[in-house]
Amino acid sequence: MNLLQKVNFNVKKKKIVVCVFICLLFHLTASADAIFLKYHYTDGIGILQDSLPNPGIKRLLSNKKNAVIFHYPNAVKRFYAQRDFRPAWTNPKTDLRQTSEAMMLLDCVLQFGLFHKDYHSDYLTYDLMHQIFENSSQKANEQQAVFDVMLTDAMITLINNLHYGKLNPVYTTGILDKGKLKGFDAANTLRIAKLQFDFKAQVLDVQPKSKRYVWMQDYMRLIKGQYVGDCYETPERTVRKLAINMERLRWLETNQSKPLPIAFTHLTCEILDGLIVNHDDIYHRDHKLEQALYQTEKSSVLPEIKLKQN
Repeated sequence: MNLLQKVNFNVKKKKIVVCVFICLLFHLTASADAIFLKYHYTDGIGILQDSLPNPGIKRLLSNKKNAVIFHYPNAVKRFYAQRDFRPAWTNPKTDLRQTSEAMMLLDCVLQFGLFHKDYHSDYLTYDLMHQIFENSSQKANEQQAVFDVMLTDAMITLINNLHYGKLNPVYTTGILDKGKLKGFDAANTLRIAKLQFDFKAQVLDVQPKSKRYVWMQDYMRLIKGQYVGDCYETPERTVRKLAINMERLRWLETNQSKPLPIAFTHLTCEILDGLIVNHDDIYHRDHKLEQALYQTEKSSVLPEIKLKQN
């Protein structure tokens, strides 16, 4: 075999190897996609196929007296209307993974400068969740309906609070609940998140993207998560100051078309090089905002921090 023939033979061998590799890669990719779609379908889109409408959900949402129970009653109605009032969280065949993830998100809200009491924490417990999935009797349908709707309201509230802030002076709870704003809508965001493989990441992606917020959120997660596990206690005063400034950063990002007065958004702390740096509260707003964020009931503090709309 001369040199030219050897070269051609080697080239042909390489071509065969490459073709085999591409075919194998295509086969593995197709298999992985099939597995992913099967899992994705079961935990997301498949819910619309496997779950039957729960009459209890429609009854709960049709009773106007129950509206006071929810933070966003109209948004909750929109969410269930889109799915023909089928349950979103209580089907044992399809919902356990996402329901567990939702409960864990609510359990960790302190890491986002938010508070358990704002998300039906007295009702949405892990014990109740386990009872819901283990009991499929007719009597349990009503309890499942209540749990389902309460968890939906809690998640819509969390999504709005992570995106707009709990006390946004322009995008108030009443305005957001109407669902008439163009663009972001928490009920639709939750619907889309439930169709995604990484549900948790989709929910958390609604937060501000600025470096100041990301650094502050990382620091809060550290002191309310890792440091607690390591028995390192951060002063409550520091935690509260971080929480109110994370709230301000949410206002800043979502109110760019309607800028707020500097007194509303002046930061009294930030994270630089991994350390918290405090700034003077020159507008004397920290105390009022802290009261509004941490109170159990609405008080006269709230109207003072609202911005009149034109």
